[in-house]
Amino acid sequence: MPVWTSFALMGAGLAAFFIEMFVPAGGLIGIGGGASIIAAVVLAYVHHGTAFGTLVLVLAVISTPLIVALGLKVFPRTFIGKRFILKETQEHHTGYTTYSSDKYANLLHAEGVAITDLRPSGMIKIGEERYSVVTGGEYIEKGTKVKVVKTEGSRVVVRRIQA
Repeated sequence: MPVWTSFALMGAGLAAFFIEMFVPAGGLIGIGGGASIIAAVVLAYVHHGTAFGTLVLVLAVISTPLIVALGLKVFPRTFIGKRFILKETQEHHTGYTTYSSDKYANLLHAEGVAITDLRPSGMIKIGEERYSVVTGGEYIEKGTKVKVVKTEGSRVVVRRIQA
């Protein structure tokens, strides 16, 4: 078997690893690339001896991570990479906020109206704001007046206001 066969198989395997990063194939191309690199190393050992087999093995061990790193460096700049990777960040000054326990703490004892059936979870409206809430286990019909009786982090518990 010619010497170039091992190099061709290794090149095909490395190319498959590189392509795997750009083509969503569920890892099948990468598995084929890995099999090709393993076949290149095995053929080098079997047909050309220990020295050449070790050379191909060392080249595979060094070049495989380099090709993967190159692909990861290049991928964000490709058409597909630009569609997969979010470039914008969610900053506070642009309206994005993280959860704050204070956000719901001020709702304690506030009164509102159920805008969906609460069975036992649903939506209520307090002023102009809508909130996702739960009841203590009871069913509350849409349009019923409710009062916030407890807040636990982002969990808001309400109870029907008795008329």
